Amino acid sequence: MMLGKSYGNYITMKLGTIYYLIPDIFQRKFNLREFYRHLKRGEGSSYLHQCKHVNKRAIGGIKVFYQHCKQLTELGFDAVPLAMGNFDGNLYYPEIDSKHISEVGFNLNENDVVVATEFSPYDAIQFNHCKKVMFAQSWIYLKPRFKPEDQDKSYRQLGYDYVISCGEYISRTIRGLHNEECVTVSNGIDGSVFYPDEKLREPNRVMCMPRKNRDDIETIKSIVSRQCSNVTFVDVDGVPEAEIALAYRKSDILLSTGYPEGLPLPPLEAMCSGSVVVGFAGRGGRQYMIDGKTALVAEDGDCISAAEALVKVLNDRDLKELLRKNAQNEMQQYTLKAMQQRVGQFFKQVEADLN
Repeated sequence: MMLGKSYGNYITMKLGTIYYLIPDIFQRKFNLREFYRHLKRGEGSSYLHQCKHVNKRAIGGIKVFYQHCKQLTELGFDAVPLAMGNFDGNLYYPEIDSKHISEVGFNLNENDVVVATEFSPYDAIQFNHCKKVMFAQSWIYLKPRFKPEDQDKSYRQLGYDYVISCGEYISRTIRGLHNEECVTVSNGIDGSVFYPDEKLREPNRVMCMPRKNRDDIETIKSIVSRQCSNVTFVDVDGVPEAEIALAYRKSDILLSTGYPEGLPLPPLEAMCSGSVVVGFAGRGGRQYMIDGKTALVAEDGDCISAAEALVKVLNDRDLKELLRKNAQNEMQQYTLKAMQQRVGQFFKQVEADLN
């Protein structure tokens, strides 16, 4: 089906609908070993609840899919989240109409596009006729999510037409593992939600996110508490976005403990909110967590070095304020406007390639 304008004998084809595939990952599958692990932490009931019910929170990479749809719609593209699982797909932005695979089916037009996550690389392969885009947001799942017989294949050999990622380290990894080109389309942060407020900031309040390597957090807390009597640790996790943003504004420092990471959002959000970031970058975070300039960074899992860095910034006000200032300047590259420009530029190229 050719959709476009005719100039003489030449027809220009416009991009059709861009479907961002929301994978069926919102209901946790029961695992006995995981259950016992949660039981030991006193979280057995919570784990069973997650296995029984659909979790309709758009977190991490899935949230970015919805952001792309919103931004592309604002630019005049037809972009919708397409739910592949047993939920309605309406997860994040209420003004964005989502669809379910039962409505759309797998036979699309040749100018339509499907965008899949590296966590579910075979979702897009099921579709016929359309263009296929792999959007990788983590380097850790690149090969593990391939079937054994496909381990030596690149994404293009798997059936994709384009490969993009949200971070430069992921793009480098794809080029190294697959020997194929990958365009970096970095994420952005909503400045109307994540912004600094000096009046709210509590000196030496350190925010932690326990879901990011809890044992490392406890080790670092133990070391730092013995050396600094004026530090306050606050655990924040599993709360709505507005509450997370408020917690960042109140905090002097974010202890970043996530690894591995593609382009981690919490440190980005924290920097935009005026918190100084100390800790692990998960490799991908080094794109903006520049050690000694915008953050203090330790090797992933090196709790001793992370604790030493945290003690250093707690005891050196000048260093802390320099890191904060530099981070605020760095964040100009990660606004929603800058993200929208990158996303729009990519899909304009996809449309140009149709002709």
